Amino acid sequence: MEIRRVKVPTAIVWASPTKAKVAQAYFNAPDIATWLAQLSVADQAALADQNTMVTQALLNDRVILDQVQGDCAHVFVKRQATRLERRGYPGWLPVRQLTARDQELDYPTTTVRLVQAETPLLDDQGQVELTLPLGTVLTTTGQDAQHIQVLTPLGSGQISAQAARLTLGGVDDGDRLLALGREFLGTPYLWGGITPQGFDCSGLVYALHRALDYAIPRDAQDQFTSGYPIAPESLAPGDLVFFAHDHGTGAIHHVGIYAGKGQMLHAPKPGETVTLTSLAQAPYAAEYAGGRRFWQ
Repeated sequence: MEIRRVKVPTAIVWASPTKAKVAQAYFNAPDIATWLAQLSVADQAALADQNTMVTQALLNDRVILDQVQGDCAHVFVKRQATRLERRGYPGWLPVRQLTARDQELDYPTTTVRLVQAETPLLDDQGQVELTLPLGTVLTTTGQDAQHIQVLTPLGSGQISAQAARLTLGGVDDGDRLLALGREFLGTPYLWGGITPQGFDCSGLVYALHRALDYAIPRDAQDQFTSGYPIAPESLAPGDLVFFAHDHGTGAIHHVGIYAGKGQMLHAPKPGETVTLTSLAQAPYAAEYAGGRRFWQ
Protein backbone atom coordinates (compact mmCIF):
# COMPACT_ATOMS: atom_id res chain seq x y z
CA MET A 1 0.00 0.00 0.00
CA GLU A 2 1.58 3.25 -1.17
CA ILE A 3 0.62 6.49 0.58
CA ARG A 4 0.93 9.90 -1.03
CA ARG A 5 -0.09 13.41 0.07
CA VAL A 6 -1.92 16.15 -1.80
CA LYS A 7 0.44 19.02 -2.59
CA VAL A 8 -2.00 21.63 -3.97
CA PRO A 9 -4.46 23.68 -1.87
CA THR A 10 -7.50 21.88 -3.30
CA ALA A 11 -7.45 18.85 -5.59
CA ILE A 12 -10.57 17.91 -7.51
CA VAL A 13 -11.30 14.19 -7.36
CA TRP A 14 -12.96 12.96 -10.55
CA ALA A 15 -15.18 9.96 -11.28
CA SER A 16 -12.89 8.73 -14.07
CA PRO A 17 -9.90 9.88 -16.15
CA THR A 18 -12.23 10.42 -19.10
CA LYS A 19 -14.55 12.67 -17.12
CA ALA A 20 -11.59 14.54 -15.69
CA LYS A 21 -10.35 15.45 -19.16
CA VAL A 22 -13.66 17.19 -19.83
CA ALA A 23 -12.18 19.95 -17.66
CA GLN A 24 -9.03 20.27 -19.74
CA ALA A 25 -8.67 23.93 -18.78
CA TYR A 26 -8.39 22.88 -15.14
CA PHE A 27 -5.78 20.24 -16.01
CA ASN A 28 -3.70 22.71 -17.99
CA ALA A 29 -3.68 25.31 -15.19
CA PRO A 30 -5.21 23.93 -11.98
CA ASP A 31 -6.48 27.22 -10.61
CA ILE A 32 -9.90 26.20 -9.35
CA ALA A 33 -11.17 29.75 -8.86
CA THR A 34 -10.39 30.69 -12.47
CA TRP A 35 -11.87 27.48 -13.81
CA LEU A 36 -15.06 27.84 -11.77
CA ALA A 37 -15.52 31.43 -12.93
CA GLN A 38 -15.69 30.13 -16.50
CA LEU A 39 -18.49 27.64 -15.77
CA SER A 40 -22.06 28.50 -16.72
CA VAL A 41 -25.01 27.34 -14.62
CA ALA A 42 -25.58 24.62 -17.24
CA ASP A 43 -21.94 23.52 -16.90
CA GLN A 44 -22.31 23.33 -13.13
CA ALA A 45 -25.53 21.33 -13.44
CA ALA A 46 -23.78 18.93 -15.80
CA LEU A 47 -21.12 18.23 -13.17
CA ALA A 48 -23.91 16.98 -10.91
CA ASP A 49 -26.07 15.26 -13.51
CA GLN A 50 -23.14 13.36 -14.98
CA ASN A 51 -21.39 12.82 -11.62
CA THR A 52 -18.21 14.21 -13.12
CA MET A 53 -16.61 15.49 -9.91
CA VAL A 54 -17.04 13.28 -6.84
CA THR A 55 -15.24 15.20 -4.08
CA GLN A 56 -12.14 17.25 -3.31
CA ALA A 57 -9.01 16.67 -1.23
CA LEU A 58 -7.02 19.35 0.56
CA LEU A 59 -3.32 20.09 0.93
CA ASN A 60 -1.56 17.50 3.11
CA ASP A 61 -4.47 15.01 2.94
CA ARG A 62 -3.23 11.46 2.68
CA VAL A 63 -4.40 9.25 -0.16
CA ILE A 64 -3.81 5.60 -0.95
CA LEU A 65 -2.38 5.30 -4.46
CA ASP A 66 -4.17 2.48 -6.26
CA GLN A 67 -3.02 2.81 -9.88
CA VAL A 68 -1.77 5.29 -12.46
CA GLN A 69 -3.14 5.73 -15.97
CA GLY A 70 -1.21 8.27 -17.98
CA ASP A 71 -1.27 11.54 -16.05
CA CYS A 72 -4.12 10.47 -13.73
CA ALA A 73 -3.93 8.51 -10.47
CA HIS A 74 -6.72 6.44 -8.93
CA VAL A 75 -6.69 7.08 -5.18
CA PHE A 76 -8.64 6.58 -1.98
CA VAL A 77 -8.91 9.77 0.11
CA LYS A 78 -8.28 8.49 3.64
CA ARG A 79 -9.85 11.37 5.55
CA GLN A 80 -13.22 10.93 3.81
CA ALA A 81 -15.16 7.90 5.03
CA THR A 82 -17.63 6.34 2.62
CA ARG A 83 -19.66 3.18 2.19
CA LEU A 84 -18.22 2.96 -1.33
CA GLU A 85 -14.79 1.80 -0.14
CA ARG A 86 -13.33 1.07 3.29
CA ARG A 87 -9.97 2.61 2.36
CA GLY A 88 -11.44 6.07 1.70
CA TYR A 89 -13.28 8.03 -0.95
CA PRO A 90 -12.34 6.67 -4.41
CA GLY A 91 -11.63 8.74 -7.49
CA TRP A 92 -9.05 10.11 -9.90
CA LEU A 93 -6.82 13.17 -9.77
CA PRO A 94 -3.73 14.42 -11.64
CA VAL A 95 -0.55 12.61 -10.62
CA ARG A 96 1.31 15.91 -10.44
CA GLN A 97 -0.92 17.03 -7.57
CA LEU A 98 0.52 14.27 -5.37
CA THR A 99 3.84 13.92 -3.58
CA ALA A 100 6.27 11.22 -4.65
CA ARG A 101 6.04 9.63 -1.21
CA ASP A 102 4.63 10.06 2.30
CA GLN A 103 7.32 11.30 4.65
CA GLU A 104 6.79 10.64 8.34
CA LEU A 105 8.64 12.62 11.01
CA ASP A 106 10.83 10.92 13.58
CA TYR A 107 9.46 12.92 16.50
CA PRO A 108 6.00 13.56 17.98
CA THR A 109 4.02 16.34 16.35
CA THR A 110 0.67 18.05 16.69
CA THR A 111 -1.69 19.28 14.02
CA VAL A 112 -3.62 22.46 13.41
CA ARG A 113 -6.95 22.90 11.57
CA LEU A 114 -7.66 26.03 9.59
CA VAL A 115 -11.01 27.62 10.47
CA GLN A 116 -10.96 30.64 8.18
CA ALA A 117 -12.29 30.64 4.63
CA GLU A 118 -8.79 31.38 3.29
CA THR A 119 -5.39 31.31 4.99
CA PRO A 120 -2.11 32.43 3.36
CA LEU A 121 0.73 29.93 3.73
CA LEU A 122 3.96 31.88 4.06
CA ASP A 123 7.40 30.60 3.14
CA ASP A 124 10.49 31.07 5.31
CA GLN A 125 10.94 34.59 3.93
CA GLY A 126 7.37 35.58 4.82
CA GLN A 127 6.13 35.55 1.21
CA VAL A 128 2.75 34.04 0.33
CA GLU A 129 3.32 30.61 -1.18
CA LEU A 130 -0.25 29.29 -1.34
CA THR A 131 -3.72 30.20 -0.12
CA LEU A 132 -5.30 27.36 1.86
CA PRO A 133 -9.02 26.70 2.38
CA LEU A 134 -11.11 26.01 5.47
CA GLY A 135 -10.47 22.58 6.96
CA THR A 136 -6.85 22.16 5.88
CA VAL A 137 -4.95 20.10 8.48
CA LEU A 138 -1.23 20.79 8.89
CA THR A 139 1.57 19.43 11.09
CA THR A 140 2.94 22.02 13.51
CA THR A 141 6.51 22.40 14.74
CA GLY A 142 6.25 25.55 16.86
CA GLN A 143 4.21 28.65 17.63
CA ASP A 144 4.48 32.20 18.88
CA ALA A 145 1.86 34.90 19.43
CA GLN A 146 1.61 35.79 15.75
CA HIS A 147 2.46 32.67 13.76
CA ILE A 148 2.33 28.89 13.76
CA GLN A 149 5.23 27.06 12.15
CA VAL A 150 4.01 24.20 9.97
CA LEU A 151 5.30 21.43 7.73
CA THR A 152 3.63 20.86 4.38
CA PRO A 153 4.30 18.63 1.38
CA LEU A 154 6.16 21.65 -0.05
CA GLY A 155 8.40 22.06 2.99
CA SER A 156 8.32 24.26 6.05
CA GLY A 157 6.27 27.44 6.32
CA GLN A 158 4.10 29.46 8.64
CA ILE A 159 0.52 30.63 8.99
CA SER A 160 -1.14 33.31 11.07
CA ALA A 161 -2.05 32.10 14.55
CA GLN A 162 -5.52 33.58 13.98
CA ALA A 163 -6.13 31.05 11.20
CA ALA A 164 -6.61 28.30 13.79
CA ARG A 165 -8.50 30.31 16.41
CA LEU A 166 -12.24 29.83 16.45
CA THR A 167 -13.66 33.07 17.83
CA LEU A 168 -17.31 32.16 17.29
CA GLY A 169 -19.68 32.52 20.22
CA GLY A 170 -21.98 29.78 21.50
CA VAL A 171 -22.36 27.50 24.45
CA ASP A 172 -21.54 24.29 22.57
CA ASP A 173 -20.16 23.05 19.27
CA GLY A 174 -23.63 22.89 17.76
CA ASP A 175 -23.86 26.67 18.07
CA ARG A 176 -20.33 27.04 16.74
CA LEU A 177 -21.05 24.78 13.75
CA LEU A 178 -24.02 26.91 12.83
CA ALA A 179 -22.15 30.18 13.41
CA LEU A 180 -19.29 29.00 11.21
CA GLY A 181 -21.79 27.92 8.57
CA ARG A 182 -23.42 31.36 8.56
CA GLU A 183 -20.09 32.83 7.48
CA PHE A 184 -20.56 31.07 4.14
CA LEU A 185 -24.05 32.30 3.30
CA GLY A 186 -23.94 33.26 -0.37
CA THR A 187 -21.21 30.74 -1.25
CA PRO A 188 -21.89 29.11 -4.65
CA TYR A 189 -23.10 25.54 -4.92
CA LEU A 190 -20.54 23.18 -6.46
CA TRP A 191 -21.16 19.47 -6.93
CA GLY A 192 -18.36 17.63 -5.09
CA GLY A 193 -17.16 20.81 -3.37
CA ILE A 194 -15.91 20.89 0.23
CA THR A 195 -14.36 24.39 0.31
CA PRO A 196 -15.61 28.00 0.37
CA GLN A 197 -14.95 28.17 -3.37
CA GLY A 198 -18.09 26.04 -3.68
CA PHE A 199 -19.97 23.48 -1.55
CA ASP A 200 -22.43 20.74 -2.30
CA CYS A 201 -24.93 19.92 0.44
CA SER A 202 -22.98 17.16 2.18
CA GLY A 203 -19.66 18.87 1.43
CA LEU A 204 -20.79 21.91 3.43
CA VAL A 205 -21.61 19.91 6.55
CA TYR A 206 -18.51 17.74 6.11
CA ALA A 207 -16.28 20.84 5.88
CA LEU A 208 -17.78 22.51 8.96
CA HIS A 209 -17.44 19.36 11.09
CA ARG A 210 -13.90 18.81 9.81
CA ALA A 211 -12.91 22.35 10.81
CA LEU A 212 -14.16 21.66 14.36
CA ASP A 213 -12.35 18.29 14.48
CA TYR A 214 -15.42 16.06 14.13
CA ALA A 215 -14.88 13.12 11.79
CA ILE A 216 -18.00 12.47 9.73
CA PRO A 217 -18.54 10.66 6.42
CA ARG A 218 -18.35 12.60 3.18
CA ASP A 219 -21.79 11.86 1.65
CA ALA A 220 -25.31 12.53 2.92
CA GLN A 221 -26.45 8.89 2.92
CA ASP A 222 -23.47 7.86 5.05
CA GLN A 223 -23.89 10.87 7.33
CA PHE A 224 -27.51 9.84 7.91
CA THR A 225 -26.63 6.27 8.86
CA SER A 226 -23.69 7.28 11.09
CA GLY A 227 -24.98 10.15 13.21
CA TYR A 228 -26.82 10.02 16.53
CA PRO A 229 -30.60 10.12 15.85
CA ILE A 230 -32.41 13.26 17.02
CA ALA A 231 -36.21 13.49 17.24
CA PRO A 232 -37.81 16.50 15.45
CA GLU A 233 -38.84 18.11 18.73
CA SER A 234 -35.27 17.79 20.09
CA LEU A 235 -33.43 19.39 17.16
CA ALA A 236 -30.84 21.94 18.24
CA PRO A 237 -28.73 24.36 16.18
CA GLY A 238 -25.90 22.45 14.52
CA ASP A 239 -27.84 19.20 14.10
CA LEU A 240 -28.13 17.77 10.60
CA VAL A 241 -31.51 17.41 8.89
CA PHE A 242 -31.95 14.93 6.05
CA PHE A 243 -34.35 14.54 3.15
CA ALA A 244 -35.19 11.47 1.10
CA HIS A 245 -37.13 10.37 -1.93
CA ASP A 246 -40.49 8.57 -1.56
CA HIS A 247 -41.85 11.02 1.02
CA GLY A 248 -38.82 10.69 3.27
CA THR A 249 -38.60 6.90 3.27
CA GLY A 250 -36.27 6.28 0.30
CA ALA A 251 -32.68 7.15 -0.51
CA ILE A 252 -31.25 10.26 1.14
CA HIS A 253 -30.73 13.02 -1.42
CA HIS A 254 -30.13 16.18 0.64
CA VAL A 255 -28.79 17.40 3.98
CA GLY A 256 -28.78 20.74 5.79
CA ILE A 257 -27.82 22.17 9.18
CA TYR A 258 -30.63 22.99 11.58
CA ALA A 259 -30.56 26.72 12.26
CA GLY A 260 -33.35 26.99 14.83
CA LYS A 261 -36.89 28.38 14.43
CA GLY A 262 -37.77 25.78 11.82
CA GLN A 263 -35.00 26.78 9.42
CA MET A 264 -31.95 25.07 7.96
CA LEU A 265 -28.71 26.36 6.47
CA HIS A 266 -27.83 24.41 3.33
CA ALA A 267 -26.34 24.36 -0.18
CA PRO A 268 -29.44 23.74 -2.36
CA LYS A 269 -28.41 22.99 -5.97
CA PRO A 270 -26.36 24.18 -8.97
CA GLY A 271 -26.93 27.84 -9.77
CA GLU A 272 -27.86 28.69 -6.17
CA THR A 273 -25.86 29.61 -3.07
CA VAL A 274 -25.67 28.59 0.59
CA THR A 275 -28.84 29.96 2.17
CA LEU A 276 -31.37 29.69 4.98
CA THR A 277 -34.63 27.89 4.15
CA SER A 278 -37.74 26.96 6.10
CA LEU A 279 -38.17 23.23 6.74
CA ALA A 280 -41.89 23.77 6.07
CA GLN A 281 -41.13 24.86 2.51
CA ALA A 282 -41.75 22.49 -0.41
CA PRO A 283 -40.30 20.04 -1.16
CA TYR A 284 -38.53 19.68 2.19
CA ALA A 285 -41.56 19.28 4.45
CA ALA A 286 -42.80 16.24 2.51
CA GLU A 287 -39.35 14.66 2.23
CA TYR A 288 -38.03 15.00 5.79
CA ALA A 289 -36.23 11.80 6.80
CA GLY A 290 -34.77 12.62 10.22
CA GLY A 291 -32.17 14.49 12.23
CA ARG A 292 -28.67 13.42 13.26
CA ARG A 293 -26.01 14.85 15.59
CA PHE A 294 -22.22 14.49 15.49
CA TRP A 295 -21.11 17.40 17.65
CA GLN A 296 -21.83 15.95 21.09
